[in-house]
Amino acid sequence: MTTNNTNSYDQKEEKQQQQQQRETLENFDKMSSDLPWNMKEKNKTKKKFDEMEEQNLSAKMRQLSTTTTHEKHSIKILKEIRDQLEIIPNYLTKQNISFKKSMHQVLSSMITAAATTENSNKNVNNIDELRKIAILLYKIMVIQTYQYLWETYFKSGTGQLMVPFETKQKLCYPTTLSIWPKEIKTIALSNKKDKTNENEICLKFASGHLYALQNQLKEYQQELNIKANNYPGYTLSIQEIIKTYIEENLNVTLCKRIQHQVELIHYDYHIRALKLEYLRHKPNEYQKQLMIQICQSQYEQETSEQEYEFLKQQIAYYNLPSQSFECSTISHHPSIDSIQNVTIREALMKQFKEVAIQSRNKLFNLYLESAKDQREEYKKKHEANIKKMDASQHTLNNNEKLSSTFLQLINQRCNKISERIKCIYKFKSESIPSKS
Repeated sequence: MTTNNTNSYDQKEEKQQQQQQRETLENFDKMSSDLPWNMKEKNKTKKKFDEMEEQNLSAKMRQLSTTTTHEKHSIKILKEIRDQLEIIPNYLTKQNISFKKSMHQVLSSMITAAATTENSNKNVNNIDELRKIAILLYKIMVIQTYQYLWETYFKSGTGQLMVPFETKQKLCYPTTLSIWPKEIKTIALSNKKDKTNENEICLKFASGHLYALQNQLKEYQQELNIKANNYPGYTLSIQEIIKTYIEENLNVTLCKRIQHQVELIHYDYHIRALKLEYLRHKPNEYQKQLMIQICQSQYEQETSEQEYEFLKQQIAYYNLPSQSFECSTISHHPSIDSIQNVTIREALMKQFKEVAIQSRNKLFNLYLESAKDQREEYKKKHEANIKKMDASQHTLNNNEKLSSTFLQLINQRCNKISERIKCIYKFKSESIPSKS
């Protein structure tokens, strides 16, 4: 392939670059597959631990592969992921202006031998080929993003989710428990009549899905390698330009959602581990029910509080100038627009606008009042449960009182429940368009 800026290279520089290109493509299939949102600054200790953790995870996967190979081959990638792979996002379409601009940037950086008159005729074909490469890179990145999610599922179910030296505070419960997320249990156990060995069923299902994802990833990588090596002038630096463009768009949608799911998996792990630790201390029936009541009322209080604040954010958004009556679809009513008399039409439109705005404001106020009342109701309910718990400490005998361990576990579990709900509503709030 040739470009218009070929004359800026002398022959010596061109040969060096072509040699570098060949060396780069020879190692093309060895390129790093780590994604930016799944990479952190690592010190030597953490790096060593990560290597050990990866070895442990791989060992578990290999062990499973010897006993469940026939089951893995029957497992298909979930429909949600298949749909994500089949849909070509708007930012990779031929008509997208940003994509065109990015591809022209790639073409201008290509290493070429000489400019020819054929260059302009081949330009469109070159962009089409680059687009095919971009789509493959997109699919690879989608697979890697879901691998990150499913590896988190797997780690949670095999007791490898928590990293010891990353824990900021000393925990009063074990973090090596095998706790399968509800998403895995729901799918894995849905078609099983015998659910006695729940852990094994979930383990085979999760490892099988990871196996299917890895196979699909290899197929896309092989296809990418073929296309890249057959594309004149293609280098890893050019690939980085394409990857950066995709990442900027993918981070806004899929990656953000997956990262949120991973955060919830961690919260769910802590909440479940705290409950198991509580039960391990053999509470009586009253102590069990009290823990359930306190945690449930904490959940209701925090949810109603966050729902109220979220509703206020939504109303603030709909009160922006960009969401005014004039900008809405109802501002152009066919019945009013068809009136020929200008004076009558404007008068009716003014009246229509006033009614619409008043109705919306009344509706917003109704929503807010309802949410506020619910918030106060659940706040009082939780406070009553706390007072009941405190009072029982003075009236019950020593065998029925909550020990300091029980109180600590209930308190920590309530805190984790609150943090989880705040995390959910923070994610929801970020979905509200900015004022700009």
